[in-house]
Amino acid sequence: MNRLGEQEVNGSLAGAEELSAALLALEDRIIVDAAAGYSAAVELERQAEALGDEALLMRARLCWIDMLRRTGDFREAARHIKGIQAWARRNGDRRLQARSHLVWANIEWLSGNRAKTLRHALSAVELLDETATPHMQIWHRLRLASALAETGDMDAARSCYRQAEQLARELHEWERLTVGLNNWAYAEYKSGDFQRAGEVARRMQDHAVVRGYHLDAGALDTIGAIQIANGEYAEAEQTMQVCLARYKSAGVNDADEMAEYLLTLARAQRGLGATGRALVSLDAAHLQCTEGDLREISVRVYQEKAELHAARGEHAEALAAQEAYLAARERLSSPQRTPMRAVLHAIVRTHRGLRGTRAAG
Repeated sequence: MNRLGEQEVNGSLAGAEELSAALLALEDRIIVDAAAGYSAAVELERQAEALGDEALLMRARLCWIDMLRRTGDFREAARHIKGIQAWARRNGDRRLQARSHLVWANIEWLSGNRAKTLRHALSAVELLDETATPHMQIWHRLRLASALAETGDMDAARSCYRQAEQLARELHEWERLTVGLNNWAYAEYKSGDFQRAGEVARRMQDHAVVRGYHLDAGALDTIGAIQIANGEYAEAEQTMQVCLARYKSAGVNDADEMAEYLLTLARAQRGLGATGRALVSLDAAHLQCTEGDLREISVRVYQEKAELHAARGEHAEALAAQEAYLAARERLSSPQRTPMRAVLHAIVRTHRGLRGTRAAG
């Protein structure tokens, strides 16, 4: 098995139940330090292999594949995910199938393939049953909601976001509620509904105050983007400086985050007229995209570069950036819309799942 480098293993061999519990702690927790999560998953894989438990082995392997995706090597993650999915189907492991579809959706998201992201997100929700954990019930719906929003189907996305929010409140999953509201606010912002984006963001901020949470970098990026949309450029630049400081202190969470935050900062600085600072931020974002092969974000970085150079009166550079933007956009897979029947089928299933969760609660 490919572990992408030698790993030191010092833990003692655990029994199957103990190992399963340790894996669940990785599967059902929001891991802040993806590199540490990868190391922990590799160690759990070693122990599962020593036990000769193939189901535990596959669960551990999926964990490190997801951590690998988050640290930026999503192509290597994509190479391994198919084997997990095939094993889960052959062995009728519905929960592992659902989890692997979710990881696969996230891999496709980073590669810029929105059609495949949506297909895997749909499958991840359709596979939810009584074996799904509360984390899965919420988390899988959030990924589906974001995928629907990216294809322009905000009505279906809002339905999923509402279900995820309601489940999180009923199950007292407060951290997941914060993430869900953040994702929803950002989706509304991207759809152009800035008023609704602000309303959802305020619910997120109120929730954080009540629960005593400090909003993380991702939530601050959403707030900064909404401030830019409302013309509050100075406030947005300040928000993004705090965002980047929190990101650097927390460590890498997802491979595309730094590029996203730098792009938002550049947009705030351009709005202020601080085009020199904006160019520095944008060049740093472009470097992140190049090093990480972040195709979807690179499209938006080139677009912002074209606008920034135009604002600076640098017409040749603006034209070159515009041409690069068009070429990068062309390289992305066209976001084919999934047939509405499939979307409606997923929504019906999420409603059934929600009712089932209430009945069990």
